[in-house]
Amino acid sequence: MRTLHGEHLTVAGCRKRFDDLMAAFKTDNVNGLRASGTEEEMRERYVLLEEMSDLLEAAADRKKASKNDKDKKADKREPDGHRSRAAAQQGNKRKATTGDDLDEADSAETPAKKGKGDDSATNDLASVLAAFSSMVDSTNQLKRDEIAAKREAVAAKQEELALGQRKLELEEQRFLFERAEREERFELEKVEREAHLEFMRRTIEMMQTNLNTKS
Repeated sequence: MRTLHGEHLTVAGCRKRFDDLMAAFKTDNVNGLRASGTEEEMRERYVLLEEMSDLLEAAADRKKASKNDKDKKADKREPDGHRSRAAAQQGNKRKATTGDDLDEADSAETPAKKGKGDDSATNDLASVLAAFSSMVDSTNQLKRDEIAAKREAVAAKQEELALGQRKLELEEQRFLFERAEREERFELEKVEREAHLEFMRRTIEMMQTNLNTKS
């Protein structure tokens, strides 16, 4: 855009002008920023600002929703970890108890007690395996949630970049409008100056004619 409008055009200046336009748009005071410009240009600028305002609000809503989802997932992560550790500890405790029972059964050499101890050991092993499986499932779910959150963050970043590009396009259009206004104003002033000079020339000619007639 500097090739079109000169070195005086800066990103900070563009941003400030955009912020001023958007603030005026939200307070319904866009017309007060410029005293000149055609009605068609004013309408087009209003439509562009309205579109930009809608895009900014949509991006803000999506960003807020994404943050809320991340907070909920973080709150869910800690209880899942506690449940997995508690299940594993309970399984280990049961396994230790089962080992004591098996020792007592061996010393008594009672076949019925040995069978009961074997069943208890099998049940405890199943509990430990179930707890471990639950922990693995929870970990996998957390990884899936993290991947989904990263994808959402990438999508939000892409949308933010698209909004930035749209802002630059709006600023470029605004500068084109203003340059057209300046050129039109210059042409009008030129026509007025030429008309004034022509009026003065004709007035002088009339005065000279009157003087010659009287003489």
